[in-house]
Amino acid sequence: MKSYLKYNWPSISWAAFILVICLMSHQHVPRVTIPHFDKVVHFSLYFMLAVLTWYGWTHQKNFPALRAHTAIKVILALALYGMTIEILQGTITPDRSFDLWDELANTTGAIAGTLGVARIWAAKVS
Repeated sequence: MKSYLKYNWPSISWAAFILVICLMSHQHVPRVTIPHFDKVVHFSLYFMLAVLTWYGWTHQKNFPALRAHTAIKVILALALYGMTIEILQGTITPDRSFDLWDELANTTGAIAGTLGVARIWAAKVS
């Protein structure tokens, strides 16, 4: 477990940060008047989460299954995480709602981050 936490504490921390800010009341979130800026934020948050998760999963040694087909597993896990947060926004927050476009931005960010880091890693290894 020590190896897992050693390499995954950044992704766990980033995931917790995403959870907190996505469930935070709108009154505590700065207003930005740029159209669709929130989608850029969602994409960026999940892009970074994908990079951190992929790195952690490929370097840890406790759970070998995470090291096989890592890209697919990271994308699926982060898409599910994003969907869970969207559902929570629609059910437990008083002033937030489920937004399928946010989930699309989350998943797109996760795909871009995962494929980007996997491609860089593959070029570095070969």
